[in-house]
Amino acid sequence: MISELIRKNYKEELFGATVYEELAKTEKNVKVKEVLEELANGERSHASFWKEVAESRGVELEELGFFDRLKIKILKLFRRVFGLPLTLKLVERGEISDAEKYYQLSRAAEFNDTERQKLSSIMMQELVHEDLLVQTQINADKIRDAIYAVSDGLIEVLAGVSGLSSILASPFLVALGGIIIGVSGTISMSIGAYLSSSSENDIRKSKLKKEKLRTLLGQAYSSEGNNEINKNSESVKITAISYILGALVPILPFLLGLGGLLGLITSYAFTGVVTFIVGGIIGILSDVNPFKKGAVMAGLAIVAALVTHLIGIAFHFIGY
Repeated sequence: MISELIRKNYKEELFGATVYEELAKTEKNVKVKEVLEELANGERSHASFWKEVAESRGVELEELGFFDRLKIKILKLFRRVFGLPLTLKLVERGEISDAEKYYQLSRAAEFNDTERQKLSSIMMQELVHEDLLVQTQINADKIRDAIYAVSDGLIEVLAGVSGLSSILASPFLVALGGIIIGVSGTISMSIGAYLSSSSENDIRKSKLKKEKLRTLLGQAYSSEGNNEINKNSESVKITAISYILGALVPILPFLLGLGGLLGLITSYAFTGVVTFIVGGIIGILSDVNPFKKGAVMAGLAIVAALVTHLIGIAFHFIGY
């Protein structure tokens, strides 16, 4: 039991150290690179602790195997496609549970006082990891805005083209209807995002005026408000672009000339796959199971489209 526990924890820490080291090799931002190297060193020191524990008990350890190396390569590819913030969220999904694990281990009778003290230290280091990672996740909010906008575009336009396909026989007309829905949705979301950010900007401008008055009285003045105003303006652009990109996915089969049942099934398939991926990313950002989140979102998108399709069929028969 204790030998298996030692092997498992050694390999997990060694895996984490190697992941951070590989991510640091390709990182161009000097500050982020330093954080990744610091995290790698921390994981490497944890692995060294388990190696010492293993040697003191005569336990043989295994190094990283083929599948471990494969997982690291997949994470590096994930980093190229989705960026560092999402990759780090994926890697660090277990940090809180790791801290809890080390807390329990620090109270276990199988370890001596020195080992329990070290385990308590590792527990604190695991909790600090999250604070270190915040420094590297500068664009996490932008990614979150983009992902949710893509999701809205996927689900709303799929429901729309699904309903239209039950009424219109021409793939071109279905695609045209989907484009109209997508454009109107983009305008609606953009206006909503603009009004929301505009209200926030008005509040911040009011605060800035007060801060400027305070500077006249010799108090410190902060420029953070101006930075937030610029960020909100950029968020509107991200929301609009992401929504229309998501909207194009369910329309694509009809733009390619696929009509009838084949076009509908292809549209459902495209949207289901992309929505599953988007849901998985939202799951990573939200610290929930990405597979479960992806499956739920894909399922809801398909159900919404089917309901709209049935409504379209109902009105089609009523028209006759």
